[in-house]
Amino acid sequence: MAAIGSQIGQFIERKRAEYALLVARAEITHISRLTTMGELTATIAHEINQPLTGLVSSGNACLRYLANNVSDIEAARRAVERMIRDAMRANEVIKRIRALATKSPAKKIRLDINEVVLETASLVRPELQRQNILLHIELAKGLALVIGDQIELQQVLLNLIMNAKESMGAADDHNRELTIMTEQIAPNEVLTSVRDTGPGLDEAELERIFEAFHTTKPTGMGMGLPISRSIIEAHGGRLWASPNQPRGAVFQFTVPVWQEEKQSANG
Repeated sequence: MAAIGSQIGQFIERKRAEYALLVARAEITHISRLTTMGELTATIAHEINQPLTGLVSSGNACLRYLANNVSDIEAARRAVERMIRDAMRANEVIKRIRALATKSPAKKIRLDINEVVLETASLVRPELQRQNILLHIELAKGLALVIGDQIELQQVLLNLIMNAKESMGAADDHNRELTIMTEQIAPNEVLTSVRDTGPGLDEAELERIFEAFHTTKPTGMGMGLPISRSIIEAHGGRLWASPNQPRGAVFQFTVPVWQEEKQSANG
């Protein structure tokens, strides 16, 4: 009986340790996401400020049209339509930011990886433009749906894009290009690639950059890539780096395809 009691105690302790590890991973992942979002603060503020400025401008124009002796109803209507459009645009930006900043448990669902790429690109495009980085998005058509947590996959993409942006900081303005691609590389796998034209990576660094606290940035924590790899591996995929040609680096990750029969059986 004592042996059984000891085994039960060990089992309980192991489960507690596993739970504590999951909680710690979630906390670190959330902090990493907030850190990345913090780097985009100026861009986010600009993205929200633009439609708000448009709202004020259109509102004032509408009041002027309605104040005329002969009210210009059609012009006022167009001004109100612009106000609605700008309000919806600001709301969409805020919703995307709130979703990324909110700490919530991972929820793996069917996803269109192309939509994940486009939504993430919409957040970083103004920042890339500000840095004179040309963004190319090459999305394969007819991709199978993948299984994953949208916020976590966006976090991985954000991290890879921001890393690429920083690596191209010293590059000539005419040679700053970032390419995001998707393709189906197997019936059960979809690949996403982030390519830059920065200085590239030394062969010896290709694996070390995924080690915790290893960083090539003067102010980096060395946690972004390890967390990104852990997220992808938790999805059942792979994340790796390789040299880009003729220069730069390529970061690629795979995500499993949603399999209806398996998911139904698990459910």
